[in-house]
Amino acid sequence: MSSSREATSDGWLPGDHCDRDWIWDREVETESPAASRARAEVAWEEQRRHLAEGSAFYRRKLGEAGVGSTGVALADLDRLPFTTKDELKRAIDEEPPFGSNLSVAPERVKRVYQTSGSTGVPSVLALTAEDVRTWTAIGTRTYYATGIHDHHSVLSTFAAGPFVAGHTHFVLSRIGARSVPVAPGDTDRVLFGLRAGLADTLLGTPSFAQYLANRLEQEAGDTRGLALAHVVTGGEPGGGIPAVRDHIQDVLGVTVNEVMGIGDVAPSLFGECPAQQGMHFCGTGYLWPELVDPDSRAPIAIEAGAVGELAYTSLVREAMPVVRFLSADIVRIEGSACGCGRTSFRMRCIGRRDDMFIVRGVNVYPTAILAIVGEFRPQVTGRARVIRRADAVSVDPPVPVEVEVPDGAEFESGLAARIEAAVRARLIFRCRVELVRESSFGDSGYKTRLTVSRQ
Repeated sequence: MSSSREATSDGWLPGDHCDRDWIWDREVETESPAASRARAEVAWEEQRRHLAEGSAFYRRKLGEAGVGSTGVALADLDRLPFTTKDELKRAIDEEPPFGSNLSVAPERVKRVYQTSGSTGVPSVLALTAEDVRTWTAIGTRTYYATGIHDHHSVLSTFAAGPFVAGHTHFVLSRIGARSVPVAPGDTDRVLFGLRAGLADTLLGTPSFAQYLANRLEQEAGDTRGLALAHVVTGGEPGGGIPAVRDHIQDVLGVTVNEVMGIGDVAPSLFGECPAQQGMHFCGTGYLWPELVDPDSRAPIAIEAGAVGELAYTSLVREAMPVVRFLSADIVRIEGSACGCGRTSFRMRCIGRRDDMFIVRGVNVYPTAILAIVGEFRPQVTGRARVIRRADAVSVDPPVPVEVEVPDGAEFESGLAARIEAAVRARLIFRCRVELVRESSFGDSGYKTRLTVSRQ
């Protein structure tokens, strides 16, 4: 796929020749909202019985809330309490290694992933053989939607170790694409693979794709010799930010699409089609999504323009099902109907609830600052982070912001002040910008932490 190629009316690109009816679940992905809901209601009937019989965690949780999963229909899902990541972590700590939410016999667990443990001891994510197939099916919808098909060669920098991102390799195999795995952050090997013509598609975080573009731009490299035509970003917000996306596309001569998932639910849940109008929900029939107010938890209708936090309920998960799991992903709904034929809702991720901070009563997401900083290229690399005290939600202005600038490059003496003025004009708060050289900013080969806590 190339940035110069135009999508057809059904969202396909000329030359795409996969068996569409096999790899694209057309019956489900193009069905009406009423049909999707009817499908979900049938699945929930079976899932709620599975919860009542298999999950000690949910029997206790729902019992304490005065409700039982066996008596709550999908239409009344808001009667059930939300589930948080901390609750799932405590359930594992109570009954290691799989926890009280393991809803099948331990011998049925056939694959185990681990969380990063960035906030403590890693947790485990257990899958039955059927759960593995479910994750692969959702992932296939997700990546196929982006335009990755069987005739593509895909260089993936998503880690294939203990983390759920490694499940992408199974997805690529099911699609039938050539897979070229490279370790995260191994820029030299990525460049070797691309220059050798091993791949036309790159999977990576937006931070890495941005870093790759910056490096080639600084080296005045001729990207026309690269086979690369398509970049799919995931793992963090950013691929949908115009300043980030446009820079990657312009420097590398590619089309950028983004994907999103969450480990406790499924590593791939949303995929953006060639129209680049937001990521389609790709979990129809497997998961029931809700949009809720991040503060009050009141339900919000999933319709164009709505902003809220996504919550998920498993419809078919066997080993570790979740009910109304709060994802902490804050999204804006872009719409539903699309020229590609998919009928599920489309969205953009604004940021993570745990990255959000408050300035004089106004909620601010670091991605909004990132979008502004990116407009000051080439004097900046596009990376930035907010500095705040540990566990501080409210930040008094001026908000400390570190902005990365290229090593060795000269920049105007008033650059920091210009960025500060742009932030104040657009986001209505004062910040204090410190320019940090690339060599001192930190690792640029994988994810970028958008907020850093310091005393």
